[in-house]
Amino acid sequence: MTDTAAPDTRTVVVVGGAGAVGTMLVDQWRGDGATVEVVDAASGDDVTCPDTVVMELLRRADVVVLAVPEDVALTAVGAVRATMKPEAVLVETLSVKSRFAAAVAGDAEPVIGVNPMFAPSLDMRGRAVAVVVHHGGPAADVVLADLARWGARVQVTTADRHDRVCAALQALTHAAVLAFGWALTDLGVDPDEAAALATPPFATMSALLARVTGGTPEVYRDVQLANPYASAARDALVRAVSRVSDAAVGDIDDFAALLARARVPLGDRADDYAALCARLFEDTVR
Repeated sequence: MTDTAAPDTRTVVVVGGAGAVGTMLVDQWRGDGATVEVVDAASGDDVTCPDTVVMELLRRADVVVLAVPEDVALTAVGAVRATMKPEAVLVETLSVKSRFAAAVAGDAEPVIGVNPMFAPSLDMRGRAVAVVVHHGGPAADVVLADLARWGARVQVTTADRHDRVCAALQALTHAAVLAFGWALTDLGVDPDEAAALATPPFATMSALLARVTGGTPEVYRDVQLANPYASAARDALVRAVSRVSDAAVGDIDDFAALLARARVPLGDRADDYAALCARLFEDTVR
């Protein structure tokens, strides 16, 4: 066991606690019985230039969460970390980790990054949360234990690896979905006619399109803009579409080779994904 305060006695300050990710974490820690204080721009708080009330909250905190945009986090991190107790842990929730990792590279105090790989409105149980341990320590270990106790699948990685993988999981995926919608618009497909004749793959892609296009533009733009590897992911998508066109006008061997190469990223999980697809397709029948 560590000397870090137990969940029901810790004081947690969530900067950006009125936002989606912040609210999710506030609810979880309050459910544990922790004392949780919310600092948020919506209430007039400015963590980049904190007043005496916010400064005192930071001094007393066992955990400080920066659930804020990257520019705010990078501006505030030096002053926030300097104000906190040395043994307290700082938690960032950024979707891109590399620049923040560079900003805290010289620190010795506990700092970790978390990135819920799902919409905060969904139940955390059974879902992946990426974790980057910028600097470890007992207080950081307790936060990791919190996530596991809440039911998250904690996946520890490095900042650079996180950003590389998320460029594929998020930037590439969102770009493919948005390109699908843009192509449908260019083709002049009638929504009602498409819905009446929709195949299960089309219905599934349309469901993804509805979710992405119904989201917050700032969030989805940030996925494409902030990740240093997102541009390479989009370029790969453009090349892949071109290869599909080339294979379509080739012979059957060319198309078989296209399918085989496209299957490579599934690895040994191809059967699992095929079973998941079957379940999803069953749900498209009403």
